[in-house]
Amino acid sequence: MIKDCVIIRELPQGGQKSVYLAEHPQVGTVVIKRGAIKSFISLERIKREVELLSELKSEFYPQQYHFNIDIKTKEFEIVEDYIEGQVLRDAMLLFKTPKEIFTLFSSLVKGLSIIWDKNIVHRDLKPENIIIRPDGMPCIIDLGIARFLDLESLTKTISPMGPCTPIYAAPEQLSNNKNLIDPRTDFFGLGIIALELYLGVHPFDPVFVGNNYSIVENIMQNKYIVETSSVKPYDAITEIAKKTLQTQPYNRFRNYRMLNAFIANQI
Repeated sequence: MIKDCVIIRELPQGGQKSVYLAEHPQVGTVVIKRGAIKSFISLERIKREVELLSELKSEFYPQQYHFNIDIKTKEFEIVEDYIEGQVLRDAMLLFKTPKEIFTLFSSLVKGLSIIWDKNIVHRDLKPENIIIRPDGMPCIIDLGIARFLDLESLTKTISPMGPCTPIYAAPEQLSNNKNLIDPRTDFFGLGIIALELYLGVHPFDPVFVGNNYSIVENIMQNKYIVETSSVKPYDAITEIAKKTLQTQPYNRFRNYRMLNAFIANQI
């Protein structure tokens, strides 16, 4: 499939991958990703992500078209659908009011429930991994460190920290407590994003929390804000934070249906 693609331009790199925007005569605009296979674990993660996206065929995830491994060069190449829009990081001002935030979260939970029902945890929910399409619908990207609960764990038990983006990670990821990873781990990331959208700042940022700890230390100590000097607290936003940002997963929403029901009541 690659040989039929016409490269348009290079895009910002994703991780260690080279990324290109291209045009394919049959499927239209696509993204080509190329990168080195550094280990068996990195290869297995790539394969799991590709196989999952090939299976999903959902508007909430990019469509996968092609995957190939070059054994000689130890490189991989992927062709997937180009998602028109902008990452949530660049579109945060579109979701400032509680209603706008909960409307977005209703769609996010609907999309994430597809993988949660398959016993898969995204583990890397953050504004950079959510693309907002022109119609306002989100597309969830980068399942490269997703945890497949029905498959063997790829994270070493002795690692001090599990795979994650630390400032959006749940405590069980930061402490590599693998046995506690489940969909409620993703709830934690969603809770951070909800507060960040509403407040305009990271809720665990020590500048606003008012201490000398790092964001990661504040996450581990459950120290966050629900208001700033310019933004007053909003009961439903405070409540969803309280029910998603608990240090122990068993204190969060028990399942996504309960989370979804809470969100539905706010729209």
